[in-house]
Amino acid sequence: MDNKPSFDRDLILPILLGGLSVIGIGIVFMWGRLSNERQAVPVADTETPMRFVYLGTEPGLSTLTPDVTDTPIPTVTELVLPPPVVGGSPTVTNTSVALFTDPPPRTATPTASATLSSVLSKVDDTYFELLYDGDWNAQSNVTDAYQNTLHISFTVGNSVSYTFTGQQVIISFQSGPSLGRISITLDGLQFEIDQSSGNTELVDWQSAILIRGTHTVVIEHISGGSINLDSITIPDVSTPTPIATVTSTP
Repeated sequence: MDNKPSFDRDLILPILLGGLSVIGIGIVFMWGRLSNERQAVPVADTETPMRFVYLGTEPGLSTLTPDVTDTPIPTVTELVLPPPVVGGSPTVTNTSVALFTDPPPRTATPTASATLSSVLSKVDDTYFELLYDGDWNAQSNVTDAYQNTLHISFTVGNSVSYTFTGQQVIISFQSGPSLGRISITLDGLQFEIDQSSGNTELVDWQSAILIRGTHTVVIEHISGGSINLDSITIPDVSTPTPIATVTSTP
């Protein structure tokens, strides 16, 4: 029986070839990797630097930190307004009003006017809110009277009252020969007026400025012949400092 060696020498060549093949494959693979790598491309600097801002991942939270910028504060501008027109042609002046500032406190300046600019109300002697007491006679077709009507009293003691809201009252009546006297009571003060006159004409009695509010005026026939009432007017009066009393000019 022949003795054979434990290792077959015929296998040495195939093993060497296999090892060289593996080494060659590795060399080719590494060469391909090295040849495919990208070369670094130089990047030119820009005028605006890049910054990174990290945002939080929790809902409602953010790590964003805004840069502090020099935001200019809006400056106070001026608006040119024309002055209010008091009367006649307006004159435009360079009056300026600053915006974004607290308005100055308002001040009231009392003014006086010789004529009535407007009225709040004017009621005829037949107005239903005039409360007549006594035997008054309603007369119509009176020339020049307001709405051509008058209320006439022939009896001393007859009276009429009227409650109004305002700052002044004007009582209109017709004067004439042989007419009597009336008293006007307003805010506790009493005034006597003589309706007699040489000419038949309409006459106005005007109170002073009252405190703004509700007032009651009472007209009473106090003596002499007949007296009458034509109308009552409540003018529109603006008075920053009203007078609390009334005066009468006989």
